[in-house]
Amino acid sequence: MTLKVAIVYWCDGAGHAARAIPVAQELESRGIEVAVAGGGKGQKFVEMNGFEHPDLTTVTVEGSTPLSFLKHTAFDLVPSAARRMREVYRWLEDEDPDKLVTDDVFAGLAAAKQGIEFYRIDHLTTDLLDPLWRLPLTAYNEISLAFAEQIIVTSLWADDPDPDGITRVGPLAQEGEATDEVEPYDVLLNPGTHGENFDAIRRRLEADGLDVRSVGDDDWETKPAMTPYTAAAEVVVCTGFSSIADTVVAGTPCVIYPFLPFQKAIAKRAERKRIDGIARATSVREVVDSVEQFRDSGERPDYENGAPAFVDVVLGE
Repeated sequence: MTLKVAIVYWCDGAGHAARAIPVAQELESRGIEVAVAGGGKGQKFVEMNGFEHPDLTTVTVEGSTPLSFLKHTAFDLVPSAARRMREVYRWLEDEDPDKLVTDDVFAGLAAAKQGIEFYRIDHLTTDLLDPLWRLPLTAYNEISLAFAEQIIVTSLWADDPDPDGITRVGPLAQEGEATDEVEPYDVLLNPGTHGENFDAIRRRLEADGLDVRSVGDDDWETKPAMTPYTAAAEVVVCTGFSSIADTVVAGTPCVIYPFLPFQKAIAKRAERKRIDGIARATSVREVVDSVEQFRDSGERPDYENGAPAFVDVVLGE
């Protein structure tokens, strides 16, 4: 009998879908039947990569501090969360998978209720965070591990020791087909969902005579995979972890210009580790300086896609 794995990614922001796609593709390459759900801004990318997709209620997460996050959760999330919980539960019943990969708390709850073996995907560990955020993540991890098989963390430092119940793998990237040829250019800007000041960055770089492309601009066509475009650039400036993954797996220098607390935590750790081809910037001026430094130095990151290792964990191989 062919094994069936369901993937339910969280619906707030496209990055959750971005890291689900390489896992789904790796599973299919091994002959595993895959069913994908999630919704939100990432849905179009999942569908562009050939995965049929149910319509689920979208739940947004807001708040730059734990208190504001809890207020938003209490007063805004409840109705949509209840609908999403019912929808995900019914979808899993209908699909009847052998295993589940998810970063959606509702899918995890549904899997626990239905007795489905599941693995939580994440890109954070508690040691990255300050005390305000560390406590909620610690509690979430402990609750998850009471029901999940493991938490699999996609990481820039996959060789670091694994915390209890957690397995680290390398960054998950949406690699394109061999036919996806892109003409080389100087800089790709990828502000993600929450990035700011990228217009100012573009003006400064273009004033220096650089050929700059920006994800999400009016002249940007949505792509099923970003790695061909990160590979064609000399340097990429981005914010979120999925964009970082697409960049470093392509072997392109990456300037992390973070805005959200979790983005800042990853950028700080990368800076402390002095990883080749990765820099942290906290201002437009630092972004421009880092781009210039990488173009002059030829320094590049060296990563393989973590999808095979991720699927090895899920399949017990």
